[in-house]
Formats: sequence, C-alpha cells, structure tokens
Amino acid sequence: MEKGVLKWELGETAYTVHGDLKSGKSPLVTLHGGPGFLGKGMDTIAGYAGNVGRAAITYDQIGCGASTKLKEKPQDFWQVSVFVKEFYELINHLGIADNFALTGHSWGGLLAAEVAITQPQGLKALILSSPLGDTDTWIAGVKELLAGMPPEISSVIIKHEEEGTTDNPDYMEAAMKFYDKHVHRIPLPPDAAAMFEEAFADQNVYNAMWGPSELMCNGTLAGHVVTDRIGAINVPTLIMSGKYDECMASTAQAYLKGINGSRWELFEESSHLSYIEEAAKYQRVMNDFLDSHC
Repeated sequence: MEKGVLKWELGETAYTVHGDLKSGKSPLVTLHGGPGFLGKGMDTIAGYAGNVGRAAITYDQIGCGASTKLKEKPQDFWQVSVFVKEFYELINHLGIADNFALTGHSWGGLLAAEVAITQPQGLKALILSSPLGDTDTWIAGVKELLAGMPPEISSVIIKHEEEGTTDNPDYMEAAMKFYDKHVHRIPLPPDAAAMFEEAFADQNVYNAMWGPSELMCNGTLAGHVVTDRIGAINVPTLIMSGKYDECMASTAQAYLKGINGSRWELFEESSHLSYIEEAAKYQRVMNDFLDSHC
C-alpha cells in the first residue's frame, strides 16, 4: 500500500495505491460516495480487487478527508466538473490514463458515469454501484420509501423539512431510522462506522452539493441529470444495487436502458451498501466482471 499526494491547481488530493499498478491487470480507480465522504470508504472494494491480484486506487476527493478542504469556496463552486477534472489529473499523475477500470458508489457512481461519458481513452470497464442518476427521480424514490416508514418516523422528517428545521436533533434521529432500513441493514463493521463518523463530522461538501441528509437535496446537485447523456458510454458496464436501496429500480433501470450492452445485478438482501451487506456475492460479481474485460 502506497500513500501519495497529487498537487494540482485547486490544491492537494490524497490518494492510496493498493497493490502493484503493473500487475498485468487494469488497475481499478474507485470513486467514493457522499459527496464529501472519504476514500477509505472504498477500502473494502479495493481489498476485493486485491484478492485477485488487481491494484486499486482510493482517494479523498477534493474538499474532504486528507485532501485540501477549500472551505472558503462558495457553494456554487462545488460542481461535478471540479471532480471530473480532479479525476483526470489523478490518472495522469499515476501514469494509468491508458489502461484502467473505474467504479463509483452512490454519488461516486454518478461521477463515474460523468467521467465515462467523456470517453477516456484508457477506460476498459465501468462499475456503477447504487449510482445516483437523475436527482429528482432519486428524491421521489426516497419519498416513496419514506412513505413506507412508520408514521412516527416519517411525520418527524416531513415536519422538519417543511419548516426548514433540519438541524433539529429529532430530524437526524428520525433520518437515522431511515438509514437503518435503506442505507445499511446490518451493523457497520468498525472501519466503515469510523468512516461515516468522520465524514459526518465535516459535511461542508455534502451540504453544499446535496443538503442536510439523504432525504433532501437543495445543494448544487439539485435537478442534476446524468442519465440523459449516458448513451455516450462505450465500455462494458455493470450496474449493481440492492432490493431495499435508496437507489431504486427506476434509477438502475435508467442506466441499464441508457448504456448499450450494460447489465444489472440486483442484491436481494441489501440496501445501499451492498458491498458490505452481501460482501461475498459483491466480491464475486465484481471480480468476475472485471476479469472478463480487463
């Protein structure tokens, strides 16, 4: 494992290379969720790649973790284009621009799709894990899931969102009940729990781009759509999501229909973190797909 820092025009991006980039298999670049969560959230997936001798790269996207925080930037600075630029800077810095695979989870899935739309020359395969697609469709799906929650939970969430009091502790307590059903349905392992705790302690980018919780988007991603442009993606693509996922079937199917030759794997016992909830299956499906293409 090798840690490094990319210095570029917006600051420093902290990254970790897991394994040997010259192993003979295309290295897997991972894009973490959030926005504004941490690269260590993808360590589990990097470990899955490492189990079959494939190198993987995790990194803290600019604005979070060990990368430059840029807290002085106004909200409208935080746009998808910033992170696409950072991605290209990183693969060029690592010398893998001519041969790599790409995976992203949640927000990272949307970012991976945005990158793939630009048709990078060296991209060999793409994995979209519970990806964000059309923000309005995503939020509509979340509201549908919320309607299925007990009234004592849903009513608290709706009340505080309508009144603009989402900073109230009761709101987040109710939101956590939603997370327990549609984000992770099993207790998080210690490393994942620590990652979430650290990420939630510094939500500058998350709040700027998304909003106060998974249940409301009022940041710069509001109204963002990527699924109307994914026909430009021209590499083998695997979409993965959970049966109880906040990434609902409507989002997964939009990707499936929009990307020629793609396929969708549904995890029957999972919500949003299928790579943890159904670890053995996720590892097998991911590595079989990658090994068949790169």
